[in-house]
Amino acid sequence: MTQLRKEQFIYDFLQNGKAIVPGCYKYIYVNNKSFLNKKAFKPNQLSDVIYVSLFPTFLDFKIVNEPAYHSKKIIHHGISGAGILLDENYTVESYLDKHTNNKFRKNLRKYFTGLKDSCNVRYVCYYGRISKERCDFLLDALREMIEKRFKTKNVKHVFMAEWDNNVKDLHELINHKKSSLIVVYDEDKPISISLNRHINNSIFFGELHAYNANYSKYGLGHINNHLRLNWCIDNKFDFIDLGIGVFDNKKIWCNVFYNVEYHLFYKKKSLKTKAIALLEIYKINFKNFIKSKTIGCSIKKIKSFFNQ
Repeated sequence: MTQLRKEQFIYDFLQNGKAIVPGCYKYIYVNNKSFLNKKAFKPNQLSDVIYVSLFPTFLDFKIVNEPAYHSKKIIHHGISGAGILLDENYTVESYLDKHTNNKFRKNLRKYFTGLKDSCNVRYVCYYGRISKERCDFLLDALREMIEKRFKTKNVKHVFMAEWDNNVKDLHELINHKKSSLIVVYDEDKPISISLNRHINNSIFFGELHAYNANYSKYGLGHINNHLRLNWCIDNKFDFIDLGIGVFDNKKIWCNVFYNVEYHLFYKKKSLKTKAIALLEIYKINFKNFIKSKTIGCSIKKIKSFFNQ
């Protein structure tokens, strides 16, 4: 048995709708709903010390053989995210009434009205059914929108750097209800596209959104969030994750702001495992100290990955 096992959480869980959970977790919880980890380890398969990085605090958990382990949570300095926690009583209107101000709601109505009056607009969510041809067409349009947006910026877009892997078999993922594309059309031209992942019919991860800059006056970022919210309420999802980075446009919409944690689990009644765990805790605290001094550079990559 390996004495120390290192895992990371957030990328494997969210990326491409994989919903991969490290084997040390027996259950994952969101909004008091639990999901059994079908690939959880048996107690005799667990390492003496388990180190998991990048675990978002909008989730809770229960580990395998929990009574046999001490646990330690440490906040990952400088990384936070935002999302929308839903319950069965929400409508779109009641959520907006509770969590946004009147001025924003008035502007949102103007965006929708202006788009409707100026364009032959239609809204489509591709979920459960899409042809490969339509999916490829929309991905080409999405890629063009992103490239135009970042052409004049000296910022590396991590999603684009791993484009082929990130969009691999997307039409199959959509047809299996693990991903979706929410599209705003003007006639037959896509002017706003968001790529989303669906985890356990409960968590909706808004991975990517881009729009045609010629239509920017219509607030397409806000319209897209409205469409996401409406879809998730209609389909009884529990949480909309808008990703890492707490920016002003997210603050308007979100009712949950979460941190990202390191988790350390180590066997009780063992000085050796305690020593290994304490060393890892020291390393984490040292990393956090360094990141506090160079925070902008530290989180640029992860923010780019979850760019909205």
